[in-house]
Amino acid sequence: MKPHSHWLKTVCTAALAVLVTPVAMAQAKAPSAVAAGHYECWANGSARGMMNFAVTGKDAYTGDGAKGKFTYDSSSGKIAFKGGHLDGVMPDGFVSVYHEKNGRPTVSFRSARGSEASFCERVK
Repeated sequence: MKPHSHWLKTVCTAALAVLVTPVAMAQAKAPSAVAAGHYECWANGSARGMMNFAVTGKDAYTGDGAKGKFTYDSSSGKIAFKGGHLDGVMPDGFVSVYHEKNGRPTVSFRSARGSEASFCERVK
């Protein structure tokens, strides 16, 4: 192995560890349940009022005049909406993840690559 190849491999491995560790930590610390309340949604720096919703129970939500259900996996933080206006709101391959970064309950809609397309934060 060439000397610079070893250095590059070491740097890349360290960088990957720095990038992956916060994600792994966030998943390991997923809350036990989704916090009830009203959530306001944003994407690309703009409000997305048509996506706003309220968590009304352990597995229930309302939004845009419709009721729906959701499932939540506390081991991964993944939340899946069934029925209501958030069912199928994102393209195939996207996932929704619930987390409480800095104590703020948030649902993040992410692409298959992990990029956040939209997020909804609890406001009350």
